[in-house]
Amino acid sequence: MNYCPNCGAELRPEAKFCPSCGYDLEQGTLSEEEYGEQHGTEPFVQVNTNDHFELELEKAEGLNVTRAEIKKLAQEKLSGRYGEWCKTIILLIGANIVASFIFQFAYVRFFTNSFLNLFNPYGYYTYDYGYGYNRPFSGISMFMWFLVMMAALVLIFLIAALTTAVLQWCAIHTLRGNRADGLQIFAYFIKAQKNRVLKANVLIAIYTFFWSLLFVIPGIIKSASYAMTNYLLEKDDSLSASDAILLSRQMMDGYKLEFLILRYSFFFWNLLAVFQLTNFYIMPYQNVTEIKFLDMLYEHYVEENSPIEA
Repeated sequence: MNYCPNCGAELRPEAKFCPSCGYDLEQGTLSEEEYGEQHGTEPFVQVNTNDHFELELEKAEGLNVTRAEIKKLAQEKLSGRYGEWCKTIILLIGANIVASFIFQFAYVRFFTNSFLNLFNPYGYYTYDYGYGYNRPFSGISMFMWFLVMMAALVLIFLIAALTTAVLQWCAIHTLRGNRADGLQIFAYFIKAQKNRVLKANVLIAIYTFFWSLLFVIPGIIKSASYAMTNYLLEKDDSLSASDAILLSRQMMDGYKLEFLILRYSFFFWNLLAVFQLTNFYIMPYQNVTEIKFLDMLYEHYVEENSPIEA
């Protein structure tokens, strides 16, 4: 069997020119052995169409474990312990509902005022029995509603950032056999962590938001890069917020795709989250699964980077 000396394409015995690159074959061709000796490799492998192929993404490189196995381990850790998460999930859902309600109410009031003043520049007046006509939508009122709207937006942002931290720390506690009490964990953030957990999660939320402005995909990838931050903060009290983020990026290098595949394997479960009640199953299940993956990756990273004793 002959091969093109220019590009390595397989040639028919009667060919005079390479069908891939157009090389003049009358100048000479290389046999398979000669090509291997010249290039130091054997790139031409005959593929048997009867060979069995399977998707290699099922296993994380170096971890030697499938997603199904990780999920099974997570379910075993959660067996009989879903009730521990109920109070945490109720508080988080309640906080989100209250913050969203405040934002929506302020949003409607502010834009209602703006709309009415736009179409009635001389002012919008209502009749108040006993007091005559008055103008309820003044400039000061609009400004105050704008401030309330912005404050509610910041509150929603902070709740979203802290929700990730609380749920991941609850998952860590579950894996270690401790009680997953989100309220106590949040109090621990405030009292003992010197705001490093709050700072780290706010930074992650900001970074992810700005990366998401580049057509969303970069933000998704970056969210995987930062995934181990809370795990590292819980693991090492001496790590600062920025150091934990940097170390997370290093440790997730080469594993972001696997983590995202694992995360989005819960996509259809998360669609059911609109019913809220399903959150009591989905939130613990997904977070413990992800933390189990990160826990195994951490052990693998430490093993790979530990100094070899002489």
